[in-house]
This record gives sequence, structure tokens and C-alpha cells, in this order.
Amino acid sequence: MKRVVQFVCLFGLVLVSASAAFAQQTPQPVVRLGNFIEVGNDVFMHIIATADIRYKTSQNADFESRVRDRTLSRNPTSTAQHEQEGDLSYAELRFGVDFRYQKNLTFHLLFENQSVFDGSLIDDRANTSNPGGTDVFGRSASTENPGFRVERFYIRYQFPGTPIRLHVGPDYWQVSQAGILANDNPRIAVDGDFGKLKVWASAVIERESQRLGLQNDNDSMYYVFGGSYDAKPHKFGMDVVWFRDRFAGADTAVAGNRDIGWTGQKVDSVWVNASWSGKMGPIRGLVQGNVLAGTARGSTVRGSGATGLPTVVPLRREYDIFAASAIAYLEAELGMVRPFVGLVYGSGDGDARDNKLHGFQTQNVSDSTAIASNGFMNHLDTSVAFAHRDYSCPGLAQISPVAQPAGTTRNPYAVGREVLGAGGGRTECAHSTSNVYNSRLGVTSHLGIQTTYSNPGTLVIPVGIRLFPMKGHEVTGWYVYRAMISSKLLDVAFAPELRGGKINKTLYHGVGGFWQWTLNPHFDIRLSGEIAIPGEGYKDLAKLADCNPNAGTQACDGNDPALRAEARFRARF
Repeated sequence: MKRVVQFVCLFGLVLVSASAAFAQQTPQPVVRLGNFIEVGNDVFMHIIATADIRYKTSQNADFESRVRDRTLSRNPTSTAQHEQEGDLSYAELRFGVDFRYQKNLTFHLLFENQSVFDGSLIDDRANTSNPGGTDVFGRSASTENPGFRVERFYIRYQFPGTPIRLHVGPDYWQVSQAGILANDNPRIAVDGDFGKLKVWASAVIERESQRLGLQNDNDSMYYVFGGSYDAKPHKFGMDVVWFRDRFAGADTAVAGNRDIGWTGQKVDSVWVNASWSGKMGPIRGLVQGNVLAGTARGSTVRGSGATGLPTVVPLRREYDIFAASAIAYLEAELGMVRPFVGLVYGSGDGDARDNKLHGFQTQNVSDSTAIASNGFMNHLDTSVAFAHRDYSCPGLAQISPVAQPAGTTRNPYAVGREVLGAGGGRTECAHSTSNVYNSRLGVTSHLGIQTTYSNPGTLVIPVGIRLFPMKGHEVTGWYVYRAMISSKLLDVAFAPELRGGKINKTLYHGVGGFWQWTLNPHFDIRLSGEIAIPGEGYKDLAKLADCNPNAGTQACDGNDPALRAEARFRARF
């Protein structure tokens, strides 16, 4: 402690001496370049600071009041519970800096901490993320507490005298005008402006095999080539993206491993999109078409036991990938009132027993997108039914459904938790974070390969109205319909339990809205909420779950609405 006091005193003397010396100098004028302040010879700096503080509550996220509600994780830094299940206060805190040399070189560095806070956690005690023991569900606390971490960093360089720019590092960016591929993955990219035409190309690291202790060909990467033509008020865009995934099939020395994928599986797919956005009179809109094609190869390991590949499925099975999607959005700008309507369609995979993959999703893995922050549908970013983190599976449906009829055996295509969403059938049942497609359902319905391209398809229809009653205020309300295109994947998976029946295509209905008060360019307050009403499809899935906490089984009902509400206070500099 004595050394700490000595260090503080010495540091204070240095600051006082520096201040006195600076005061004797002739004051220098401050040179500004937009939000940047000159800190050296042609070197400018911009401080980034954001405080996003939220209070949220949720109830019956699994559409079942008879199941005891629980948080998705005991880890205070888990974003899954921040955005979905839980009654809590959390904050997303960011601090960073932009440096610019002259006008052609930029360096960006951003740190972030996102965590639950209460009176005890705010003290940052040694056991902040590990209060010890187990909860009533038998779960231990997390042992990880990353605190502030590097969220983004990149270098951008504009080659003098040319329209070409170089980008190296992770920054949040989107591909296509609809933004159905977006993340802050590390990338190296080149782009250029040629008048109204802009072109780009990039190589992106999705998953790096170093995390598995491997190297060489065990990564998941994708390559983007695209361009846009801006003929205001119309803009046309096109992208071609090649996804090459070897990470999910990496040999992790576990025969038939399905934690990340089946050993030896490979996926090569190409996504092509073409889009238009613009304005005609009071109507502004977006239309985008998408086609996905490619090939995939299944497991190369037979294995044994529950994780092994059954003999009914050949090794190295080849799969043909072909899927399509259409996205449309229209909004009428009628003064203070702006009604809107949208449509998202993604083709579905109808048979888990063949070697065809027809479920549309841009990537082979479930990942976030920017469809709810693309400038057209950003007012739907709080709608769980549209593209926020999804609700849980009805009745927290687990691997073992209700008792099977006597004398029957489990359908080999009922692969358990992955059929009803990843994470033990608990979190994000139909779609993943910020992803509008039903990328979670049926992920491993095709034995021997784990891929989002086996999903049952997507139909999402948002309808609503935006109101701007006075300056700085926005009130928005919506209804969102979510369904599958085909339920055959689930019908096959649960054939013994369904006894010849079928699962309905309608998943659930979302009704919600928000009020946002923007007090100034740096501070806003938003109150939002949504009620999700289970459709017949989710009720059918609930009947496959066990809602009896004691011996025996009792099917769930899945009749209870899921509730979510949030208050957000945000300051940005």
C-alpha cells in the first residue's frame, strides 16, 4: 500500500510540472477535422464513448407457465440472457479511439464490456462471475469473466490519387442491401469508388481452427465479390459470396462428434443476390432476390454409440445444395404517419432422408445479420418475432419427448435437441441472433452432416405503422407472423410420437412496439415490448415436451404468451 501511495504522489508531481511548463508556452489554436482534433503533425484523433444501459424483463419465453422460468446462463457476461430470458439490468459499455493521418490513413480501436450489474457485481469482486455452488437446476456458475475486451480494430488506407481503399481487421459490416450477411469478423478487403459505381472484394475468417488446436485446412472462411450502382433515388446491388467450411468437420478425436459438426463433413456453397432500393413518390422500398447453390459432404467416420453414424447412412455422402429467398419491404412516408409492410421468404428442406439441402440461410452456420439495422427495417430491431434473439422452444422441449407408443423405436432421424433448436432445446428455438431465417430448426435433421441448410424454410410477414407526433419522438407498432414453409423435417423426426399426425407450419405471432425520445444527437430513451402468441406449430411441439417435474411424463400445452419488455438509456459520443 505504501508503494501505491508513493506512485500516486510521484505521478501527481509529474502532472503538475507538465501543466506548469505548458502554461508558460504560447497557446496554440485547436485544429479540427470534423469530429477529429489534431494531436500531432497531420495526426488527428477522435474519442469514441458509448453507454447503453438497459432494464429488461421477460416471462414465459418458452410459452409454458408450468415450467419454472430460468435465465439462460448464470454468467453475468452472457449476451444470451441480456437479450432474451431474464429479469435484469445490464449495460453495453464501449470506449475507443479513431486516429487519422492526413486524409488517407485511419486506425480504429474499440473496447467493449457487456455485463449484468447489481449492487454486488458493481464492486467487481473476485467472485463476480462465480458466486459458487449450483442453482436449483443443478447448474454451476461460470468461471469466465472477460471484462473489457477488444471488440473491433482495423486499418483503412486510401491509396493517394486512386479510388482504391484497403481495409484490414474486424469492423461491423454487411453484405447485400438487405443485410442478411453481416458481422464484425476479421477480414482483408479492397474496395473502390468509380463515380456512381462502387465495387469490393474481401476474404473473411468466420472460424479459425487454432481454437481447436489444429491448423491447415480446418477453417471456415468466405469470400465476397460485389458492387453497387447508385443512381439516386435508386440503388442497385449485387454480390457473389463463396462459403468454404471445414471447421465444423474438423477431426476433434471424438468419433461422430456433433458438438460442432460431424467429423469430416465439408460444405462449399455460393450465395448470389441482386437487389434494388429506392423511392417512388412517397413510397420507399427494398426488393432483393437470393439464390444459394453448392455441394456438401457428410461424415467420414462411422463411430459407435449415440454419437455414431447409423449404418443406414453411407459415409462421405454427397449433398446437393439449392435454395432461394426473396425479401421485400415497402413504407409510405405520409408526413407524421408511415405505414409499412414486409415479406421474407426462404425455401425449406422437405425430406431429411434424401441427399438434397433446400433450406435457405446464407451461411452454413447460424450467425447474426443486419436485416433489422439496414436503414429500412431498423425499427424492427427489438422484435423477437422478426430478427431479435429468438424465444425458447415450447415447454423447453428437450431430447426426450413424451413416452413413445409401446413396441416402437426412436426414429433415427429424430436427432434430439438440434431438431428443436441448439442449446438443449432452450435458447433461440427457430432462428439465431438478429437472423430472420429459421436457421435453428432441423440443423442436424440429415444424419451425418450438421448444417443450417436443412432448415424447414421461413415465412415472416411484418406489418405496422410508424408515427412521428413531434420532433424527437417516434412511436412504432407492429404485428409479425412467423411460420415454416414445410414442416416435414419435424414430422419425420417425431413420427413415432405424432402417430401419423403432422406439425402445423405456424410458429407464433408477435405484437409489439416502442416509443423513442431522442433528446439530442447524443442521448435517447426507448421503451419497448412485445407479446408473442404461440401458433399451432409451437403448440404441437410443446406436446412433445415433458411438463411433469415428478416421475412419469405429461405433455406441455404451450398456450401461454411470451412477454418481453425493456427500457434503454443510451448516450453516444
